[in-house]
Order: sequence, then C-alpha cells, then structure tokens
Amino acid sequence: MALVVGIDEAGYGPLLGPLVVAATLWRAEPAAVAGDWWELLGDAVCHTPRRGEARVPVGDSKEVFDRKRGIYTLERTVLAFADAAGLRSETLDDLLGALGFDRRATVFPWYQDLSRRLPADPARSAFAGAAERLRAAMAGGGLTLCGLRTHIVTEDQFNRRLTQTRNKAAVVLEAVLRLVHWAAEQCGDLDLHVLVDRLGGRADYRGVLMGAFPERHLHVLEVTDRCSRYRLAAQHNDWRVEFVVEGEQQHLSIALASMLAKYVRELLMERFNAYWRTLAPELQPTAGYYTDAQRFLAAIAPLLAREDVPRERFVRAR
Repeated sequence: MALVVGIDEAGYGPLLGPLVVAATLWRAEPAAVAGDWWELLGDAVCHTPRRGEARVPVGDSKEVFDRKRGIYTLERTVLAFADAAGLRSETLDDLLGALGFDRRATVFPWYQDLSRRLPADPARSAFAGAAERLRAAMAGGGLTLCGLRTHIVTEDQFNRRLTQTRNKAAVVLEAVLRLVHWAAEQCGDLDLHVLVDRLGGRADYRGVLMGAFPERHLHVLEVTDRCSRYRLAAQHNDWRVEFVVEGEQQHLSIALASMLAKYVRELLMERFNAYWRTLAPELQPTAGYYTDAQRFLAAIAPLLAREDVPRERFVRAR
C-alpha cells in the first residue's frame, strides 16, 4: 500500500483574485500505483463526457471548464469526489473549511461571507449518484480518496511574498511544498508518490527539495524536458517526487487537483464580484485576467477610496 498525492494550481496568471494550489490524496494498492486511473475508475469517470453521460469528467480544468456553459462543468465532478472523500460541502464555508482555508487569515470583505449554498448550480450539478459510483469504482480499482486540500494565496499574501522573493514561481512552489508536507503528515510508514504538474520553465528541483526536506536523502532519478523525478529516502519509507509537463493528461490525481483548484478559485471570484456588485449593481463581473481586469478596475475606481480598499493590496503586482 502507498499514498499518492497529485498537485496543481489555478490562478497563476490573472491580475485579480487568489492563487489556489490544490492536492488530492489517495491510498493505492501496489498494482494500482502505476496504473491508468481513468481505466481503473472507468465505471465512474471519463475524459470527455458525451450527451447523457452519467460518469463525471476528470481532466485539465482548462479543457473541462466551459465558462459559457457554467460552473457545473467543474462542480459536479469536484463535489462528487468531495462526497466520496467524506468532506462536507453544503455551503462554501463548509467546503473551504474542509479544504483547510481559514477566512480569518484575510481582511478582504469579499472573503467574509462564505454562506453561499452549494451546489451553485443544483439542477445540473447533482452529484449523489456520481459519488456512489465513484465509491464503488474505487473499491474495485484498489484506490481510496483519503482527502482533498487547497492552499489559497490571497491577493495581499501573493503581493507580500512577491515583494520578498521577487519570483512569482517561488510563490507557487511554496504552496506546493506546503501541500507535500500535508500529505507527508498523513503517510506514516507508507511510501509516498508525489505528482506535480511542472511549474513554468523550471526543470531542476534538487535544491528546493533538499531545502524543504533536509532529513531525507535525495537521489536524482531523471531530469528531462518533460519530467523531473527524484527519490527522497528515509529509514522508514521512500518518497518518489515527479514534476511532470502536462501532468493532467497523464495522472488523474493531478487532473482532479486542477479541477479542484479551478472550482475553488471560480467560487471565490464569484464572491469578489458579488461584493463589488452590491456597490455598483450594473457592474459586469470579471474573471480577473489582465485585459478584462483593467476594464473592471477602471469601473470600480470611484469606489476604492470610499470603501477604503487600497488598490495595491488586491491588485496583483505581477
């Protein structure tokens, strides 16, 4: 038996809103560790849903999520897996609490009211049947979803760390390492397989891993344009750590993390937009990406002084 954790992010590029890094943690039978999890869970999941498909899609969130069709393109999958993992998700507050977010850590008003009921699209995101199929498929495939976790870097935290590190990628990597530590706390004497969607152009993670886990012996297994693989050995167990280009295409654990991160970010952006629209009801919402964010910021400029929300605190520095 081993533990497998898949990690991915959403919100690295936008000008507005949080960065969300997510992890999915699994217990896997030896034969399942290196298997095709889409095949192992084939009765419950698919890559791309067909019309009338009962299975839930699991893939790169950039491909699965369709903003024009709505949040349900992410929501049904994420909430079905959350239910299968035993997480509460009746409200956004319930879900974020189960994922490790403490809203008391931020002063932004748009993160204070998290009472929004879930699913956000109850008609199209009904997930009870999908969760049952997932539990049955996991039992038959030698897999158990042990937990879901997110590390949410709010806008002020992002800017503060960017000022300190002067490196945008380092902010993401810090969040990834926090989630690896979280997974390690769950594994006891079990071996741990860490699968991370590779971050930008970085290929060498040797120094980063040695600094983060100095008590373990590091062995470089492979560093190529497509994959960076390491072994972190200790007396009681082994860790295998991989940073994989397009990891969502190869590992279901990463693909689900991608969808979880995107879903959480979308819900938090909905809270962001709802806050500003209470002050300016005619305001068109934004997804936070550069060009549209400039339009949005121009529209709320007259409100900033009145609301005492300094622009430099919530607009990403980079």
